[in-house]
Amino acid sequence: MKLQDHKELMKRAFSRNTRRGYADWRDCGYLCMDVVDNLDRATEELCAESRYNDLFTLCNWTYVKWCSTDKDDSNGETQQFCACASEIWETIYRDGEQILPHRKMLDVLLGLLDGKVYDYMEDGIYDFILNHFKSEEELVKKEQFLLKTMEGLKSKILENDVYKYDLYVKTDYLARVLADQKRPIQEIRELLSSEERYTGKTLLAQIETEYGNFDEAITLYKEMINSRPEFYWSEGPRKALMEIYRKQGNITAYNNELFKMMVEHPSEDKYYVEYKALFSDEEWKSRWEELLEIFKDNLFSIHRWLNIEGRYDLIMDSAEPDNDFLIDTYGKKLFILYPQRCFKVLANVADRKAQTSKKRADYRHIARTLKKIAAQPGGRELAAELAAKYRAQYPRRTAMIDELKGF
Repeated sequence: MKLQDHKELMKRAFSRNTRRGYADWRDCGYLCMDVVDNLDRATEELCAESRYNDLFTLCNWTYVKWCSTDKDDSNGETQQFCACASEIWETIYRDGEQILPHRKMLDVLLGLLDGKVYDYMEDGIYDFILNHFKSEEELVKKEQFLLKTMEGLKSKILENDVYKYDLYVKTDYLARVLADQKRPIQEIRELLSSEERYTGKTLLAQIETEYGNFDEAITLYKEMINSRPEFYWSEGPRKALMEIYRKQGNITAYNNELFKMMVEHPSEDKYYVEYKALFSDEEWKSRWEELLEIFKDNLFSIHRWLNIEGRYDLIMDSAEPDNDFLIDTYGKKLFILYPQRCFKVLANVADRKAQTSKKRADYRHIARTLKKIAAQPGGRELAAELAAKYRAQYPRRTAMIDELKGF
């Protein structure tokens, strides 16, 4: 099949899945499936025939067409399409260099960035370019392109501050190129330190690490953790710190960060298991008691640790008076050890829901809770009693009575 034939198939895909040039959220899903299927078939055919130039042209033409099509892609169709395009570029880069040289491939992709695509589709091309094309000549070409782009953004900022974010992003891209060139670290520091930006500091810390400047990287990561100690923000820097300490063989510092990571992420067993392995069985007994003391007012947060340690007595304590999540999660064990207490927790949940419920969805939740009770040995009677109580208390809630008719 000729290249033009593949393009015609693409045009038809866009035509049948848009209305007056627009694809709503329903049509956009079908559009994505059609376009990706066409690209997959074209990739198989053209690669088999070593027609990498045609495949590259088709992929890029479709990329621009997708970007310029008005659509509601709120279900993530653009990300799906971009992932497909990136895989095709990867295939061409890996297998087609004899036919399509990397330098020519880079020139074409840079051309797409010169106003033909925008927003995160532009970012998709930048990501591919920055992770590939690492020869000396290609790095210089990327540097020159970014410098020219940044100059254009600086002039636009004079008229509209909104372009500042774009300039920050391109500055980070340039820093990555300079790092690939192994330029003096001071040059990169000056570039990224001009603004006190969190992303710039993160990138600089990564580059310092790549350069082997571990002390500087450690300082930066600690500053990031101190400035944003919430676990959502601190997790990445702390992981990077741990990796540096591991490379350095600094066991004490590594273990200190491991403990902090464990405490801040009690829902992830891996940190807890790794930390526990540092102690002998005898040492762990006292250390475990210390941890319990730290979390005595919030045992629910460490329920996964309690499960590992077999402390179902404390899990049961945390479940009372009405934490049905713990009953659902550990009920197989808890109902064997504490059946009446488990029943009481679920009954409390049902009572609370009955008091506050106003719609059928809430009544279904009550019914599900009663089903959990009835599923346990000796629970049918309690479920029936609770259902009878709610029918008597709320005779006008016909929807609730309907949902509870099975009890």
